[in-house]
Amino acid sequence: MISWRVFVAGLATALVAACGGGGSDAGTPVVGPAPSPAVADLALVLSSATLQNSGTQTVTATVTAVDANRNAVPNVTVTLSVDANATIEVLDKKTGSDGKLTGTVGIGADRSLRKITVTASANGIVRTAEIQVNEAGSGGGTPKAADLTMSLSSATLPNSGTQTVTATVTAVDANRNTVAGIPVSFAVDQGGTVKVAANATDADGKVTAAVGIGDDRSNRVITVTAMSGTITKKLSVQVIGAQIRATLLPAVVNPGQAGKVQYRLTDVNGNAITGKPIVVTGPGGVQTTGTSDANGDYEYSYTAPTASGDLSIRASALGVEKLVTVTVLSTGSIPEVTADVQSASVSANPSVVPVNTPTTNNQTTIRALFLSAENKPVPNLRVRFDLDGDKQSIGGTFTAGNTMVYTDAAGIATTSYVPGSRFSPTDGVTVRACWDKREFPANTCPNETKTTLTVIADSLSVSIGTNNLIGIDDTGLKFVKRYVVQVVDSAGLAAADVQVSASVDLLSYVKGEWVRGTVRWEQRPTVTCDNEDVNRNGVAEVFSNGQSEDANGSFNQPAGRPALEPRKADVALSFEGSNKTNTSGSIVLRLEYPQNIGSWVNFNLVVSASGVAGSEGRADYFGLLEVLASQVNKLDEVPPFVTSPYGTQTSPRIPVSEPGSTRQAASLCTNRN
Repeated sequence: MISWRVFVAGLATALVAACGGGGSDAGTPVVGPAPSPAVADLALVLSSATLQNSGTQTVTATVTAVDANRNAVPNVTVTLSVDANATIEVLDKKTGSDGKLTGTVGIGADRSLRKITVTASANGIVRTAEIQVNEAGSGGGTPKAADLTMSLSSATLPNSGTQTVTATVTAVDANRNTVAGIPVSFAVDQGGTVKVAANATDADGKVTAAVGIGDDRSNRVITVTAMSGTITKKLSVQVIGAQIRATLLPAVVNPGQAGKVQYRLTDVNGNAITGKPIVVTGPGGVQTTGTSDANGDYEYSYTAPTASGDLSIRASALGVEKLVTVTVLSTGSIPEVTADVQSASVSANPSVVPVNTPTTNNQTTIRALFLSAENKPVPNLRVRFDLDGDKQSIGGTFTAGNTMVYTDAAGIATTSYVPGSRFSPTDGVTVRACWDKREFPANTCPNETKTTLTVIADSLSVSIGTNNLIGIDDTGLKFVKRYVVQVVDSAGLAAADVQVSASVDLLSYVKGEWVRGTVRWEQRPTVTCDNEDVNRNGVAEVFSNGQSEDANGSFNQPAGRPALEPRKADVALSFEGSNKTNTSGSIVLRLEYPQNIGSWVNFNLVVSASGVAGSEGRADYFGLLEVLASQVNKLDEVPPFVTSPYGTQTSPRIPVSEPGSTRQAASLCTNRN
């Protein structure tokens, strides 16, 4: 590269010398076209920033060419142009003696409300200005539309709370041309929300808004209103997905017998809807009003009438109704099922549920489904739920207890499983639905279908890792190494918002130096010495057994040198952001150390998660302070860590133990050099 630069410089000198060499023509002027005016800038001015769409008005665009001192430059070729179907009339091609050139702008045959861009260019310089086309008679104020159209991306909106419907409004003029720059506002009712993308129509005459359900997950109709000036458009969105699930306990009662109906309010995804009123109309038309709890549940109690027959119980909540029928029989029995069950299944939703300590708020819905030939539901099957012996001793209860549950008209029997205080392995809880066509004794299981679920603690397992990258901090003085800590529960799901504690221990230091090899710098360690702060209290001590932590006698040798090596401050550990795990169950640790310390200290990172159940709540990472490969590979530059800050000479080592202990605590070096 150096030779190339020298070569070019010599060639340039030769060329200059050749051009200016001797001869009678050396001073002869060059003959050719006159130089172009020295234009430094263009000034573009419009006589008005607006035009009416009547077609009778025009705007004058004046361009002035100026030099670096802002003096007008005559005889400059300037090009004037317009877009958006507008017209422009320019009489001259070059600026006059005053450095000016003018053009007359009209809207052309396009009567739409829009923006027209006027462009002036000369000698590579480009300047623009805009003209707003307004409705005739508007006085040049805020642009107006002749009409609006509105459409919805969907006529229905699931009540999950995460989805939205897009409302699109298009503004048009009297000729149905789309119009840009028209202000449009939106409004919604029935507790909905609306997020507007812009306050005016875009170049296509459109503006959009996202309509959500707000915090109300009931089924209802939300009206979306768009307004611009005196124009109003309305469309409706139907919120759907609210459900009432009911379990009869029992489904068959004797006259005058007490019974219960367990209700659960859920959204379109089966998630519980809490704190919402539910009205139940029971025997004799008596209404009872309740509120769904933290699991979306409400338990209704009643007393059966004295007459036999079918008892209808109606529940109303969230804009939907649920009708169930209880059979009241004087015999206390219900006919046996005659249909053959072709398919029996049971499921848990969700299949992962937290422990309860001490509340019972954490529950999962257990749903058994029975079908006969041609997928016809089988009603009135007798079903009991249990834990199939609870082989892992996890415990927990069912809201139906040991009561016989009867399948409804859809062939479904439901209950809820309420975990106790113990967590389980993955799929460690087995739920069994025992069933038959006729009554069967408790603690027997004529037929069965099973599913599994997982009961989780707050968090279970912690791990720590890193990549193969190392950075340099903003000062350029320190190396930076990052580590990720990950916390998961017993189902392997990320555990968010778990507080993580971290510490770094400097285990040992290394003496030696780096020397130039054939292709890179090579480390030549002479000895590895344990951390002299044996009990890690930050104080240089002489133990009662006569052993000194400063085995190498480094204190003040030379002046200012600490007694204990390595120094605690050689490495700094911090959290990059919060010390609580994010939604993916992770936090990031940042390890920093001066570049001259790199490659000379062995360390151990220890992390732990608070509230962890199980034996995996801690994790370690052992390593040697890393250095940049690029510094090791540059033989022509001495790396900052070329010599160990703890010395280069080999050293005898002595065993040291704390008083009262026969166990060797450390092997300390005795040579400080």
